Order: sequence, then C-alpha cells, then structure tokens
Amino acid sequence: MPDKDHLVPNLDGTRRGGLISAIELSRDAPAVQPALHMLDRWESWTGPGLPLRSHFPPESFGKLMGRISLLDPVKDGTDFIYGLYSVIAANKGGMDFTGMHVSDMPYPDYAAALIRQHRQCLSSGQPTIHENRFIWRNRTYGICCVRLPVRDKTGGPDMLMAIDLHADPDKRPAPADYIPNL
Repeated sequence: MPDKDHLVPNLDGTRRGGLISAIELSRDAPAVQPALHMLDRWESWTGPGLPLRSHFPPESFGKLMGRISLLDPVKDGTDFIYGLYSVIAANKGGMDFTGMHVSDMPYPDYAAALIRQHRQCLSSGQPTIHENRFIWRNRTYGICCVRLPVRDKTGGPDMLMAIDLHADPDKRPAPADYIPNL
C-alpha cells in the first residue's frame, strides 16, 4: 500500500487517487491473453539486438489497436516521455499524456511505479507484465500492462511499446474492451 502522503485526499479524508497495488504477472495470467500474439511476435525476432518497432506493424495489433503507447527513456533513464499515449487509456482516464513525461502524471506514487516498471523492462531487455491497481479521478482501475523493449531503427536507442489491458486476474477480458472508443 502506498504512503497516503503521496495521495490526494478528499475533504472527508478518503483517497482521491493514486496507486493501490502493483504486481508482476506471468504470461499465462488471464488478463494477458489478448496480448499473447504480441509477446509471441516479440519472441519470434531473429535479428540482432532488440526487435525493431517495424516488426510490429499496426495491422498486427488486432483488437489491441488503440491500447498501444510508445515511450522513450529520458533523463538518463530516470523518466520516460510518451511519444504516443494509448487512445483508449486517454478516453477512459480523460487525459492524453502524448508528449508528456511519466513523472508529470497527477499521482506521484503511480508515476513512480510506472517509471520503475519501465526501467525494469529496458534494463532486462525482456518483456515485462504488471498489473497496476489505482484510483484515478475517484474511479478504481486495474490495468495489465505488457511492455516490450524495442528499437525504433537498427542502431537506434531502446524504447518501449506498452500495451494497456484492463486487468481482472480472475476473469478473462471481454474482446469488446479492446475496441477503441473513437
């Protein structure tokens, strides 16, 4: 449980936003199912180094279209900037973070957890999967985030492709949850 000093309280003292929990998930967790084809595609890379972003053309996203974010490390990897923020996450949360630093998110404990998870993915050079539960604008969310370390081009810097899935470890996600609300 995060320190309550990092959360914005309501007038009655209840939490208005911030991180509730962050856990690693395995590839076989039910919430990961919609992104397995992307993990398989990442693992199928046979070129040198990390897979190139072009190894994941938009037509390979399928029902994940609108759930992809692209992040570049900045400040020597102590922060990340969204080159593209998930359209569905922006629609559901009411904020588009494209062009913004992760550290600029309204809830510092949630932003810090995301930065730690992003750094873990890049430093390991392997996909990572986390379920983050948090309160955002007085609503509770559970997001399964599948992160894939990639490169924009051969010899280019490492970056992240993040796939945001609404998580409920006890229930298989409904396919309708992954169609963009445009």
